[in-house]
Amino acid sequence: MKLKRKSVAFKFALIFSLVLTIFSIVISLCISEFIWLSARNQKAIELENAAFTIERAIEQQDTEQLKNGFPTLFYYIDYIVYTSKYSTNSEDYDLISSNNPYLPHLPETNGKAKLYSEENYYIDGNLYILYYAKKIRFSDTVIMIQTSVNMDSDSSSKFIHFLPIIIGSAIIPIFLLCFLISLYYTRRTINPVVIMTEKAKQIGSSNLDDTLSVRNTGDEFDELAKTFNDLFKRLKSDFDRERQFTSDVSHELRTPVAVISGQSNLLRRWGKDDPKQLEKSLGIIINETKSMENIISILLQMSRLECGKIQPNYTKVSLKPFFERLNTETQTISSVAKVIFNEKINAVIKTDEELLHQVFMVVISNSLKFCPEPLVITITHKTKAGKHIFQIADNGPGFSENIVDHVFERFFRGDDAHSRAAGGSGLGLSIAKTIINSMNGIIEADNVKKGHGAIIRIIL
Repeated sequence: MKLKRKSVAFKFALIFSLVLTIFSIVISLCISEFIWLSARNQKAIELENAAFTIERAIEQQDTEQLKNGFPTLFYYIDYIVYTSKYSTNSEDYDLISSNNPYLPHLPETNGKAKLYSEENYYIDGNLYILYYAKKIRFSDTVIMIQTSVNMDSDSSSKFIHFLPIIIGSAIIPIFLLCFLISLYYTRRTINPVVIMTEKAKQIGSSNLDDTLSVRNTGDEFDELAKTFNDLFKRLKSDFDRERQFTSDVSHELRTPVAVISGQSNLLRRWGKDDPKQLEKSLGIIINETKSMENIISILLQMSRLECGKIQPNYTKVSLKPFFERLNTETQTISSVAKVIFNEKINAVIKTDEELLHQVFMVVISNSLKFCPEPLVITITHKTKAGKHIFQIADNGPGFSENIVDHVFERFFRGDDAHSRAAGGSGLGLSIAKTIINSMNGIIEADNVKKGHGAIIRIIL
């Protein structure tokens, strides 16, 4: 994977390394501060213990230690012991004992060690000490005991002093190391996305069957791959539907266009002088034009239903008047046809009345075209498991066994009865299925018994 400054891996690695570097610096400073405070507290305890050792020597009148120093004290602890000439409130002291008489007289610290600094105190430098001072009364004399540690020579203080320099010199190496490590792991982490991107670039309308690889790890990348695969499936379905629509229109309109073209040529040659041929050709052209309009209208409606551009409008529908309307319209088409249903039915269902009426009329029209007279349509209704089940049966020859599974396919004509001469385009049951699918229902084809009566079953 080529490294780019605009890539996610580069940006993530840069941000992560910056955050980690800053975090490391802060943690280092906090740790060093903790070490310094711990060392200071330890030194404060040592100073307090040293002051206690000196106090005990004074109480025991141990002149040996006062004159020659205190060998039990740490070598790096300085001390001075002063005594007052006059009263406890006097600040005039005389030196009793000290291993560093150049230290200043400092005020009492009230049981705590304190820092004290003074610039240019020495000829060659500044004074920076941690000291502990207390006053004691011995006989009628006030004695000041002062212990201290030079912080400039203390190892922990030196470490703290040089820490900013150490951290500053380590920032760039730490940052580069963090950047390289985070870049490596980031690129490995997002590598599945890169692979999916390259694969997606190769998928087009001609190979929507291809899918992105799923690693079955259950992580977000797998979910992303599955989502894209589902998207490709939906796109393929849409493309296939559009291709089918184009193919269906081209296929079905080829015949009427050929008929119109042939009749037009007849008119051009001798139809103008033959009134009978003129009337016949014009009638054929008009019929074929109407057939083309009907086919285009049906295909457009099917396409809109499949794409979801037409949504069912659900309302409460009373079945008895619904079936009475079907009977009236059927007898208008054929006076010898009859629709039989249970007149006492009082069921009310929630559906799109016009779309359902269109489905029933498609089925009835199909029976009218291919069943002998007198046609009898029997409609039954029942409910099961919360579903409404309709059965539309006729008294015709039924479906042949070899075509019953194909009757809902577009432009399917399984036998001589399903021919253009019978007035069928092969789209009636197809649009019925499309409408029922848009209503989340099921439509099935069957026979009452072999060779006797077709049944269309609708489940909503």
